[in-house]
Amino acid sequence: MKRFLRVALPCAAALLIAAFFLFRGRAAPDEGAQTAAAPLRVAVVSDIHYTGEADYRYTGSFAAANDASGSGKQVELLPQLLDAFAAQLLREKPDVLLITGDNAFNGARVSHEALIRKLAPLREAGILVLTLPGNHDINTRALIFPDGEAQNAISVTPEEFAALYADFGYDGALSRDADSLSYVYDTGAGTRIFMLDTNFRYGAVYGRVREETLGWLSRELKACRDAGGRALVAGHHNMLVHNPLFAFNYTVDDGEALRQLLEANGVTLFLSGHLHPQSIVSEGGVSDIATECFAVYPHRYGLIELEGDIWRYTACETDVESWAAENGLQDERLTLYRQYGYDFLYEATARQLREQLAGLEDESAREELCGLLAQANVNYFIGEPSPAPEEAMQQLLTKTDLGFFAGYLSTITDLPSSLFAEGRFGTGEP
Repeated sequence: MKRFLRVALPCAAALLIAAFFLFRGRAAPDEGAQTAAAPLRVAVVSDIHYTGEADYRYTGSFAAANDASGSGKQVELLPQLLDAFAAQLLREKPDVLLITGDNAFNGARVSHEALIRKLAPLREAGILVLTLPGNHDINTRALIFPDGEAQNAISVTPEEFAALYADFGYDGALSRDADSLSYVYDTGAGTRIFMLDTNFRYGAVYGRVREETLGWLSRELKACRDAGGRALVAGHHNMLVHNPLFAFNYTVDDGEALRQLLEANGVTLFLSGHLHPQSIVSEGGVSDIATECFAVYPHRYGLIELEGDIWRYTACETDVESWAAENGLQDERLTLYRQYGYDFLYEATARQLREQLAGLEDESAREELCGLLAQANVNYFIGEPSPAPEEAMQQLLTKTDLGFFAGYLSTITDLPSSLFAEGRFGTGEP
């Protein structure tokens, strides 16, 4: 049966708005020392998982492994998706683009180099591009798939990552942490951007901000406040728990210490990725916005605007279809991408569910369950609430061995509207 997605209305800038939030920024305690922050527009993207073009062919074991993973990563069309994203940013003209890690598919140096080439038009247009490493970027077991079959490749060391991305924050940093790849960048507009390396050990999933790095961050946040500036902090791993099933290996293990440090220094926003679905949670005076994995439909990025003392956040969808039309492309996967991308993500979940439910003899019940769970997962990624299953379906669910999906479903349905709807987040001075 054909599935049809619900499409959001485009805004004036031809972006598809998924969520809208306001955050009150906080000034330095000494009002006499404060300098007014100039208007600033910051785009943020995460988990690009870029492969490159020549070194990854979507066939053979590469395609099979990606399909079997259920991740929904649209790796075959990533070069075109990135071109559409870059074209959209060139129209939007943000002052800054933040890339919060997992730049490469599995850490191959050639993937990093290919991504840097893709981002060149943005830097040439005067957009400041800043990045930091995720758990897939450094000291990994790197592979390439030039003919669809795996070949060993060279990854990068921490030093090589900083050298490769020298023009993406590291060379122009106001301050760099001696114990990690964290740094501070002064935008020159009254706002300093803190790019926090949350990797405890490169090449591993686990996230932690080292004690020495927390000390460095504390000193630099104080310096920012003393200068009358505002701070925007970004990292790869989540600071707060967005989903109870995805806490360990997703949230930094010292997240509360980090949250308290940010709150004590008047920081209201932490930008992260790693989780893959779009999500926002708040605790105390700090909100953690996890930007959706760019490699997964609908290929969102965030747009943050500083207006007075308010941070205004909008989740935006990459408009692939308009880009394809503007460039005269005929590939229907691109010209009809909203449906194609939606179906690709749906099928990534449904494929795993069909295997899990293979023992269920009632075919109609099997298909109904598969549809319910796959739809809920798609809604979770695209930021659309799913209601809890009706009673009859709930009874069927309790009688069926769903494995991981049994617990997962309860965490992605009947969610509070604060994850998706408009909200205001602000507190008083610390």
